[in-house]
Amino acid sequence: MTTSTPTLPAVGILWFVALARRMHLLTRAVPLDQAEPYDDALTLPDGHYETWQAWSRRTLPLPDPALRPLITMTEYDSWPRGRVVYQRTPDRFVVYADRQLLGPTRLTRIYAAFGLTPDRTIARTDPHYRYATRLPADEG
Repeated sequence: MTTSTPTLPAVGILWFVALARRMHLLTRAVPLDQAEPYDDALTLPDGHYETWQAWSRRTLPLPDPALRPLITMTEYDSWPRGRVVYQRTPDRFVVYADRQLLGPTRLTRIYAAFGLTPDRTIARTDPHYRYATRLPADEG
């Protein structure tokens, strides 16, 4: 699993990408005390496009350098993606993601990467995160 390692729990953006028959969870995350307010929520201010471009141009460290060829050869929206935000009211985290990322195995990986617990987190689809690449079925 490929992740950044913020102080947990965290908010941020994510992708699931496939390389060498393995599914990698790729994240950019920040702890809540570094998150940016957005209405009544806290979020990572960086977007998917800007982050992917920064990784591709090497202006932002890539959590797993082995993924560099995949980053430089594909676009940010080629892979299923999502975002984790914290809603101050009602004090919960929300995972907004492509529908194919909301199966139990992938959600468990997302929760672990961001330090989330199921009792304080809900998962929702979002039209911003429709897939371009179809991933293998989620196990579990």
